[in-house]
Amino acid sequence: MKFNDAVRTDIANSVLCWLATVDADGMPNVTPKEMFAAHGDDRLVIADIMSAGSVRNIAAQPKVCVSFVDVFRQHGFKITGTARIVPPEADDFADLSADLVRMAGPDFPIRNVIEVTVARIARIRAPSYILFPERTEDEHIARTQKTYGVRPL
Repeated sequence: MKFNDAVRTDIANSVLCWLATVDADGMPNVTPKEMFAAHGDDRLVIADIMSAGSVRNIAAQPKVCVSFVDVFRQHGFKITGTARIVPPEADDFADLSADLVRMAGPDFPIRNVIEVTVARIARIRAPSYILFPERTEDEHIARTQKTYGVRPL
């Protein structure tokens, strides 16, 4: 499955993604990741900055789920796929990590890249989009900003 413009937009507008993995015993683990980006048409790259548990779990079971939501628009996507850990000595590390390194700057060392090859993409929407279909997206955003005490620029 390939990314479309809507997926790319929500990736760019989301502050965090949530990476779900399972360990060798099947115990689930979900952790926030701050630096992630689309790579090509069908891969998501995530910076491993302090992700020892996620890396260990992916080594045991590479099937993962990643979700991200634009907090103000209150919609995003859930991506399921297969992950691999790309260490700095790998031939493709520089290519896969380029966007992440720009995001991280000098303050956050990237230990590995978690590369997720996409199998499925599903839309995530807040229930208010279903319960109040007559509201425009701008109205949804305004209500969300009011709820969180945020003023538009």
